[in-house]
Amino acid sequence: MASCDVLPDGDATATVLAVPEDLALYIASFLGGETLARLGAASKACGSLYANEAAWEACVRARWHDPRWLDVPMDYYRAATNEVLDSLRRARRSSKKPRVHPKQCGASSWSAAYRELHRRNAPPRSWLTPRHAKVVARGRQGACSAWVLVQHTPDCRCVDGTVTLRVVVQNTGAADRVRVLVDDCSLSWLVAETNDNANAILRAAGARELQGREHAVAVPRTGTILECRQVARGHERRTFPTDALGNAWLQPLEWVAMEVRVATDDCVHEHDFLERAIQLCVKARDCSTISSTSRTAATGHIKLAFIDDATVHRMYSELPGGYVMLSDGV
Repeated sequence: MASCDVLPDGDATATVLAVPEDLALYIASFLGGETLARLGAASKACGSLYANEAAWEACVRARWHDPRWLDVPMDYYRAATNEVLDSLRRARRSSKKPRVHPKQCGASSWSAAYRELHRRNAPPRSWLTPRHAKVVARGRQGACSAWVLVQHTPDCRCVDGTVTLRVVVQNTGAADRVRVLVDDCSLSWLVAETNDNANAILRAAGARELQGREHAVAVPRTGTILECRQVARGHERRTFPTDALGNAWLQPLEWVAMEVRVATDDCVHEHDFLERAIQLCVKARDCSTISSTSRTAATGHIKLAFIDDATVHRMYSELPGGYVMLSDGV
């Protein structure tokens, strides 16, 4: 094999800037937002060629908008054949109307849209996380970001004393691989420990009366998770996404979604549980930080703090007769 000579700095810069525009866009599609920003700040020529608006648009779409999952309901996806899904993909590719605009992301340009979505730690768009999805907990740890949503029931009640949470974990592109243990989560929430006859009162009135009882004391306790299973993946690049030990290996920009069924004890409605939920932990690890001599990656935790009571109250509206419904525009 012939040896490759080291080019002087001037020749290297000329080589970088001599590529065609379409090839530069293809190269930029493999870069994350931080790398693309550093490349754009290197010089005006690099910024106009690599970090232009087309490159930032591709970067935003690659991280937050998986075309395989947009606007495809879960029941339809389960029943659809491969031919139907292929026709949907072809129709989206042939459509000239862009599906996403920077203004929908809260910015005037695609570069500003990336910064705004990254600052808000926005989840990737899918049938699990539509545009107006109500995220009840979110967290970020190194190269991993995670979000929690509620699988709402029609009347926002706890079915059989349980609430089903949907947890989405994504490799945001800063690591080569991320390992997520899909069947192991932990929850901490407030449990009423009382004296006298307050427990019976709480069970009769529901968890919302917990703070108003004189003898009721709320203490943090570990919640009971009845089931945790994988339900979806996005941007798949592997044919074996989960190994025999229940680990989901995520390449850059890939995400995995889990359904976590939690026992809610005396909670009547979903907001009763959310008012008492404190934090959900997901086991995940950035494998790029592990030494090459280590055979197994050590386990880390993504801590997702739940929203406060005021936000929970704005999410739900109480109707006459004890009915509860989701509020619009929250």
